[in-house]
Amino acid sequence: MQAISRHLLFTLAALALLSACATPITATTDYDRQYDFSSVRKIAIQPINRANPAMVVISDMQVERIAQALTDELQRRGYEVVADNEDADVFLQWHLVTQEQLDVRSFNSATYYNCWSCGVGADVSVRQYTQGTFIVDLVDPLRLRSVWRAEIESRMRSQADPQKAAEFRREAAQAIFAQFPPN
Repeated sequence: MQAISRHLLFTLAALALLSACATPITATTDYDRQYDFSSVRKIAIQPINRANPAMVVISDMQVERIAQALTDELQRRGYEVVADNEDADVFLQWHLVTQEQLDVRSFNSATYYNCWSCGVGADVSVRQYTQGTFIVDLVDPLRLRSVWRAEIESRMRSQADPQKAAEFRREAAQAIFAQFPPN
């Protein structure tokens, strides 16, 4: 019974440690230090460029959901999202750039079963994954130049649960605008 208690305690401690290590979504940002962000109140989200071959991994439904998550976060922060570019203080353009990657890991392994050639061996694990970079630019409509950019980079994973996917989009939008407007 005491061994079971220790095992249960170890399992719970490991679970707590793993959940504590979950990394939140963070974005890196850059901006034009000469631009006056205090005048930004209205933002027009621009349609994405579907001709970009890196964009084919997401559907039209996903494009709409991402735009909605960005809209919701901007409105939550007090900005007005407008449909007409003439009314906008800045344009919002977003991009999703994807790239196929390989994760190659080697590790030592020892075999003691059927010990014809006991000793240390090496195993190699190769996994292919898609690396995604989500980029949001705010563009000055007068100069047509980017004045603010945020990026999130992560492995792309399909999410079967729509609620979890919506939560991830919400968290990503919060991370994107966490440092907007810049101080």
